[in-house]
Amino acid sequence: MGDFMYAYFNGLIKDISNNMIIIDVNDIGYNIHMAEDDINKLKLDEKVLIYTYFQHREDDMRLFGFLTKNRLQFFKKLISVSGVGSKVALGIISNISVEDMCSAIVTDNILTLKSVPGIGPKLAGKIIFELKDKISNVEILKKSSIKDNVAVDEAVTALKVLGYSERELSTCINDMDLENKSVQDIIRMCLKYLQK
Repeated sequence: MGDFMYAYFNGLIKDISNNMIIIDVNDIGYNIHMAEDDINKLKLDEKVLIYTYFQHREDDMRLFGFLTKNRLQFFKKLISVSGVGSKVALGIISNISVEDMCSAIVTDNILTLKSVPGIGPKLAGKIIFELKDKISNVEILKKSSIKDNVAVDEAVTALKVLGYSERELSTCINDMDLENKSVQDIIRMCLKYLQK
């Protein structure tokens, strides 16, 4: 359901609370749940585009909003992990950048996730295991000069977690100079490139 309705809202911010905003689109107000750090970037009566996920359950319907597509993809991946609800996912997003999360997944860095309030070692390990487990191991075409670059391999693995395709990543990797760059730098550069 989340992928079939309400791809985004473009309207005026009419109310802001701790974990929710009201956005006015053509004189209709929508309640949208958001991560705290995204909410902190918004101002009343500001026009803004918010990417959304529509969660529909038997007894509950909610909209979740994000200021970037990457954060939306990150959220959808997190809630696909059993035991991770929308509240926990928003907490993770609010406390960890997409780049740091990707890096934690590919390097099995449980400590990064444990730093989020409410995330224990068991759930942190489960998130890393399940997300890494969903990545295909198809080799990405790379420039010969970076063919054996471990940082590139790890960054590619992390970006696949966010749902980027082999074709997109191959284009990104081949178009940029990634020599001597860290995993996080490569992830950051690719995310910027893929947002064009």
